[in-house]
Amino acid sequence: MLEGLLIGGVALIIINLVVRDQTQFRLTRLRTELLGLRSEERRVADRRDEVELMVAQIADALMRADRRRQSLEKGCGAMQAHIEAIQAMLAGGDEG
Repeated sequence: MLEGLLIGGVALIIINLVVRDQTQFRLTRLRTELLGLRSEERRVADRRDEVELMVAQIADALMRADRRRQSLEKGCGAMQAHIEAIQAMLAGGDEG
């Protein structure tokens, strides 16, 4: 009877050690995967920040380009008005 209990106890200890070893292996693997995912998350967040910065820079450049276009349009309109005034003066000088 005592021998049976000792054999059963030794068997339970061996099973416990095997299960514990497998559990530790799985936990180590999961921890490694978690660290990899955290690293990936940081890399994606950095990439997202870079993209957001690039979008803001592009929007700023487009706004500046639009302001330049509007300024050129106003300048061209003013130049056209001056040219028309000079032409009117020249045409008036030919008549007189």
